[in-house]
Amino acid sequence: MSPNLPKLRSEADSGSVVAQATLGICFLEGIEVEVNLMEAFRYLSAVAGRGASRAQANLARMYAEGLGIQKDMPTAIQLYEAAATRGEFLAQVELGRIYSRGIGVSPSPQPAFKWYSVAASQQASIADCEELREAKDCLTRKRDEGHAEP
Repeated sequence: MSPNLPKLRSEADSGSVVAQATLGICFLEGIEVEVNLMEAFRYLSAVAGRGASRAQANLARMYAEGLGIQKDMPTAIQLYEAAATRGEFLAQVELGRIYSRGIGVSPSPQPAFKWYSVAASQQASIADCEELREAKDCLTRKRDEGHAEP
């Protein structure tokens, strides 16, 4: 379903957190608009500080990948953790990846396992997808290696 952009812009201009987050994601992903990383950053950062977990996760991605802004993994991790703590599934998986692969940090199995576990625990409410399988595979490997849960 396509977003109603005029309505979204009006609601965003009126201060709607949901509309601002949605519009930021539209500009980031090019949904019904041309990709505009400056606008994505403007909208996402406006509501990330207000606790919008989806905006935090997408803003984290911008920092992690250097999309239109200077790459900054410490800030990306901080934003991913804020979103993940609020239940944002993709942020939880991304933290599992960051810590397991050592992306911008030293590889750290315990936090990787923690975030993959939290993500996998949402399997009842998340449609089967590559990220869910990744989280579950990590847990299976850990169990098969005989590692106790941290």
